[in-house]
This record gives sequence, structure tokens and C-alpha cells, in this order.
Amino acid sequence: MRILFFLFFTFTCLAQNNDQRLAYQYFVDGDYEKAIVLYEEINKKKFSINTYNPYYTSLINLNRFSEAEKIARKQFIKNNSRLNFLADIIVAQYKLNQKNKYSSNVKKIIKQINGRNSQVIQIANRFQFFELYSIALEIYEKSTEKNSTEYDLQKAQLYSLLGDDELMINKNISYLLNNPNQKKVVFNNIQRFVDNNGIQNEKNYLVVKKALLNIIKIYPERYDFNEMLVWLFMQNKKYKMALSHIISIDRRTNNSLDKIYTISETFLDLEKYDLAIEALDYIISKGFNSKIYIDSQINKLYALTKIANDKDQDFIKINNSYLDVIEEVGQNSFSVLLLSNYAHFKAFYLYELEEAKLILEDAMNIAGVDQVDLAECKIQYADVLLLSDKIWDALLYYSQVENDFKENPIGHKAKFKRAKIAYYQGDFNWAQAQLDVLKSSTSKLISNDAMNLSLLITDNYNLDTTDVPMMLFAKADLLSFQKKYDEAINLYDSILISFKGHDLSDEIYFRKYQIYYQTNKFEFALKMLETIIEDFSFEILIDDALFQAAKIYDYNIKNKEKANKYYQKIILDHEGSIYASQARERFRFLRGDNLSNDL
Repeated sequence: MRILFFLFFTFTCLAQNNDQRLAYQYFVDGDYEKAIVLYEEINKKKFSINTYNPYYTSLINLNRFSEAEKIARKQFIKNNSRLNFLADIIVAQYKLNQKNKYSSNVKKIIKQINGRNSQVIQIANRFQFFELYSIALEIYEKSTEKNSTEYDLQKAQLYSLLGDDELMINKNISYLLNNPNQKKVVFNNIQRFVDNNGIQNEKNYLVVKKALLNIIKIYPERYDFNEMLVWLFMQNKKYKMALSHIISIDRRTNNSLDKIYTISETFLDLEKYDLAIEALDYIISKGFNSKIYIDSQINKLYALTKIANDKDQDFIKINNSYLDVIEEVGQNSFSVLLLSNYAHFKAFYLYELEEAKLILEDAMNIAGVDQVDLAECKIQYADVLLLSDKIWDALLYYSQVENDFKENPIGHKAKFKRAKIAYYQGDFNWAQAQLDVLKSSTSKLISNDAMNLSLLITDNYNLDTTDVPMMLFAKADLLSFQKKYDEAINLYDSILISFKGHDLSDEIYFRKYQIYYQTNKFEFALKMLETIIEDFSFEILIDDALFQAAKIYDYNIKNKEKANKYYQKIILDHEGSIYASQARERFRFLRGDNLSNDL
């Protein structure tokens, strides 16, 4: 008899458990009708909070609000200390539009909570779950003392759900004001808000800007708010405003030079050289007191080289500036990269190869030089050797750096240089193998360069029965690198004539544009780009050609009308291009939009 009872009890429990699992599966699948049928049978036998919640939620989801209220009230009568049941009564009454009833119960629940933190959050979350955001907010507001900043983050989320962006931002800022160690949390919240629509629509940007400016007026000493404002300006391409603000912060605090330097690097990446120079000049004005001073001088000279108009005159000035800085800081372990950059300038801009080699040899022999800086010098030295057509000697130095820094970006850079030599020599398979490895490099620049060269090889190697066009193209690329421009152009032209219609044609015109541009032959450069635009509009280089043509008309020839014609074509026909944002920005500026503070 005892055995039979045990078996019956076990069977009953198993059956009930199976019903519970099945009911929950129906609930998860959204099949609420079937879930309710099973839950009604289960709850008749034994009540459980685990079955109550999906049962109640299923009733709400099917708009069976009266039934939902009934089961919630039944449980609340049994245990009136369980305020979650009272919350569920309120939810059902709200859905039934019984305003007087649910308002009265909201007051009751606030009174019974009595400021207990965990219960406040639990009850508010219950209302939030059922999208009763205003009631959830009321729970937070009336369960704390007046003007209390407790629950500011929770309130911020609810204001967001209610569509009150201004109050949402203000509550985040209020939370940070009282919890400065929670900067990351608040920053992430604001970043998500700005990233959603901030680029396409300035509304979000303006909301955050207003809130930050207001709090900074009251607490100008709070660096976190100032830092956030600078980030906001940068995020929304108000670059001039970002720089002005970070400089004003440093003038008050004397602790923002590193931040200014970081911003200057961003300006360099964006090719906003005038702003970069302004930032770097500010750092330099602070005097020679840290490594950042030398780095700033290096980057300033780089920016000046990029914006040089009268090549001869400007290059003489830049050369003299290099000499002045070297004299000021001396030749030591801290100035190795300065010397390396000067050697690069000598070789690639003044074509003084022997002088460049001597500068690098002296730099590499400086005692106590950082090993990564030494590696950079070796790469520069190899570049000069390659420029001098000493290919095997160059390979030796590249190989040294690659072997010494296998897992370092400087090693990846050397590996890419070796792969490029293999490409120049027509060893495309070996080059491709190295480039495939470099595609995953931690250095974005190396990764992109590797991907582009790999794509060039993939698209144009083994297309015909002969590899001659690709071999000639690679050889012409080497001649171009070595600044043997006339020879390079002749070789490119020979491919166009001998292999008319080859897939390399658009690449050849783009290479010729680069040579003509480097030698200030802007009319010839434009002809090459316009050939791509007219004859190769279906090729991958079309947006590159449009953007570079726009820039020449914009900055070199000073023809705003033609510049905007090409900027507009990018905006309208190539909205997915990496140049679309820059084109839009420049188009608006040339059109006369009021962007003086933003650019």
C-alpha cells in the first residue's frame, strides 16, 4: 500500500511538473490562450509565484484585465505585505481606465513602501515592465525626500521612455554630479543618446550641449563635465569649438595638454591640418618640459609639409624649422623620432638621399635609444635605400625589424614593406600570402593598406594568359615610389597602349593623377581623374576620383562651383562612400552655410 501511494504521489508530481513546463513554453512562445488553460488547472491544485507571474502576464497580454485584477487581488488579500500583488492590481485597473481606483492604490503603495530602497526599485520595475512609465516615475519621485537625487539613473531611463529627452539628460548629469566615480556609466548613456540620432539630427546634440553648458556654469571646476562637452563637440564635428573649449580648460587647470595632443592627432587623421597646427602651437607655447613637446613639434612639421603650397619656398622654411627644433632639443634618445622624420622629409620631399641616410645613421647610433624608436629609424633607412634602388639592402633592414617585433605594429609595418617589395618584383603569390596575414593587424593603417594591395593583386593577377600587364604595373609603382616620375608615366602609358581595355586602366589613370598632383601639375591631375569619372564610373575608384577632383578644384584651383559639382555628386550618387560625410561638410561650407564655428 505504501508503495502504491508513493508511486501515485510521484506520478502526480511528475505530471504537474510536465504541465508547468508546457504552460511556460506556451507563455514563452506567445501562445497565451493555451498557457492560461494550463495555469488555471495548475493553480487550482497549488499556488506558486512561479506560475502566478506568467499566468497574470498572459491575462494582461490578452487584454483580460478584469481576470488579471481578480487573481492579483486574491493573492493580495492573502498576504497584504506583498506589494507586488497590489502593483498588479494597479496595472489591471490602469488598463481598465479606472483612474480613481488605481490613483488611490498608488498612494497606498507609496505609503507602504516607506522609502525602502530595494522595494522601491522592485515595484517601479513592475510598472515599467507593463509600460506604466508615469506611475513608475511617481513611485521613485514620491518614495524619496524632496530634491533627493536617489534613483536619478532610473528616473533618467523612464524620462527617456516617456520621450522627455531634456529631463533624461539632466537626470544623468545630476547622477554624475553626486557620483563622480560613475563617469563611465553616465558617459555611455549620453553617448548612446547622441549616437542614435546625433549625426543625422542636431536635436539630440543640442539637448546635451544645453545641459552640459548649464552645469558647467554652476560647477566650472568639474573636469568631467568639461571633458564630456569636448567629446560632444568632436562627436558632432564642431572641431573648432572642441579645440577652443579644451584650451580654455587647460588655461584654468593646467592639466589638459595630453588631451589637446590627442585631439591634434585626430585633426591630423581627418586632414584638418590648420586646426592640428593651432592645437600643437598651444602645446609648444607651454615650453620644452616633456616628451609631448618634441612630439608636437614633429606633428606640426608634418602638418606644415602637408599644406605646403609653394613647394620650394615652403620646403625651405620647413627644413629650417627642423634644424631649429633639432638645435633646441639636441640629438638624444628623446629626439630620435624627430631625426627620423627629418630624414624622411630630406629623402622624400627634398630628394637629398645621402643626407637623409647620414641623419638616420647618426640617430641609430644614439646611446639609450628606445628599441621601437630604433626600429622606426631602421624602417626609414630601408625606405631611403629602396628610394636609392638598393632593394636587397632595404629588405635586410625590413627583415630585421619584422623578426625583432613579430607581434608589434612596428613589426607588421616592416612585414608590409617586405610584401610590397615582393609585389614590386612580381612575386605576387608570396606578397599575397603576407598581406593575408596583415589584414588582421592591430594597426588599422597597416590592415587597410594590406587589404587594398591584396585586392589590387586579386583583381588583376592571372586575369589573362600573360602576367605582363601586372608585372609592368608593379614595376611602374616602384618607379613612382622612387620619384622617377617620367619613367613611371611612360611605363603606365605603355600598358594602356599595349593592353587596351585591361582592368588595370582605371588604376593607371589614378596613379598618374597622384604623380601629377605631387608635381603640382593640377590640370593634368584633373584630366586623369575626369577620365576615370567619365569612362570608369562603374569601377571601385569612382568615389576616390570624384573626391580628389573636388579637392583640387576647391583648394588648388579655387573654383568653388566645380568643386561643389563633384562634392554634390558624391552626396547624391555615392552616399555610402567613406567621403560622403566630408563632401557634405565641404559642400555646405562652399555654399555659404554658417559653419565657421564647426570646421
